Amino acid sequence: MILELQGRVALVTGASRGIGYAIAEALRRHGAHVAALARDKDALDAAVSRLTAADGEPVLAVPADVTNAASVREAVETAHAWGGRLDIVVNCAGPQLSPSPLAETPDTVLTGYLDVKLAGFHRVASAALPLISGTGTGRIINIAGQTARTLVPNAGVTGITNAAVIALTSYLATEGADRHVLVNAISPGMTLTEGWISRHDAMAAQQGTTGEAVRDRMTKGVGIRLGRWAEASEIAQAAVFLASDLSSYITGQVIEVDGGLTKSVT
Repeated sequence: MILELQGRVALVTGASRGIGYAIAEALRRHGAHVAALARDKDALDAAVSRLTAADGEPVLAVPADVTNAASVREAVETAHAWGGRLDIVVNCAGPQLSPSPLAETPDTVLTGYLDVKLAGFHRVASAALPLISGTGTGRIINIAGQTARTLVPNAGVTGITNAAVIALTSYLATEGADRHVLVNAISPGMTLTEGWISRHDAMAAQQGTTGEAVRDRMTKGVGIRLGRWAEASEIAQAAVFLASDLSSYITGQVIEVDGGLTKSVT
C-alpha cells in the first residue's frame, strides 16, 4: 500500500486557487489524473495552465457553479467520461470569509454560505457517488475549516457552515460504506492562501506595519502551538494520504491539520 495514485482520476472543486489548487497539484504530482472545477473560467484556465506547465500532462478544466445542481451533475459526468472512471472527489469550493458578529449578520449571508459550501458539497457528492469506483479506490474528501471547532471572533457564519460539513461527512461516510467509498474531512487551521495574504497586507497598510507582523500577532492571539501559519501544500499532503491506499480503514473522520491550534479563543 503506497501513496502513489497512478491511474486514478480525481475531481477537485475550488481548484483555481488556495487549498483547492494545492490539492489538485499534489494529487497530480502523485500520479492522479486531475479534473479541476471552479466557477470563474478565466481563473480556472490560468490555474490549469500552471498545473500543466511542469510536464504537459493534461489537466481537465471543468467550469461549474456548485450552487446549481445541473451544472454540478454535468461537471461530474464530464470528469468521469474524460478519465474513464472516477476515484477521488475533493470538495473545497467555498465562499470567502466575511467576518462579522453572528447576531448582526443577515440570515441571507448565512444561507448563502450554506448554499455554496454545505449544499454545494452535497450536490457534488450526490452526483459523484453513483460514479465513483467501488473497487476500494473511491474517496470523498471534504474541507471543513477549524472554525467548526475553534471559537474565532466574528467567524460564526463560517463556523456553523464548517460544523455542518463535518456532520455531512459522517452521514455520507455511512452511506458510502455500502459502496466501498471512504468519506473523510480535513480541517485546516490558519493557512497562507492568496486571500489571507491579501487581507494581511491590507491590514498592515492600515496599521503601518507588515503583513508578516500581522500574521505573527494573529498566530499568538489564536494560539498556534507550532508558531506559524500552514502552507497550503501542507494541507494538500493530508488529502494525498486520504486519497491513497494508506487510508483504507479510515472513514467518517476529521483530520485536523492546524499546527496545534488552541480550541478556544477569547
